[in-house]
Amino acid sequence: MTTGLLFGTFDGLHEGHIAMLTEARTHAPRIIIALPKDTNVLAAKGHLPMFSWNERASGLQESGLVHDIYAGDDVLGEYHILDQVKPDVILLGYDQTELSLSLKQYFVLHPESTLPMITLAPHQPDRYKSSLLNPV
Repeated sequence: MTTGLLFGTFDGLHEGHIAMLTEARTHAPRIIIALPKDTNVLAAKGHLPMFSWNERASGLQESGLVHDIYAGDDVLGEYHILDQVKPDVILLGYDQTELSLSLKQYFVLHPESTLPMITLAPHQPDRYKSSLLNPV
């Protein structure tokens, strides 16, 4: 079974997330989530998530759309998750351009780890985007 790795904060699971997870399953029936720790959300976004790591993980599990959830790396950009999960493909949200660039840079330095990356389509991004639904 094809395993897809999807990175995301999932801070308040909403219809856009559900659409993304549903599309992800068309590319890889087994979906693993790399869910960043609260401190890494702060480092990447400049604010803590509204929901704790455990709350975010519970919401994802309850969706029934993911196979497993792993805590993200302690240091952004290390990508130890790739060795833990051994995915067949990386699935990216339409707005994860910085993550895409970071992964491409990582793959240049670690060519043995290179994986295909698929960018998923947006679902009504003017309505269902966490930064709109959860203003800081």
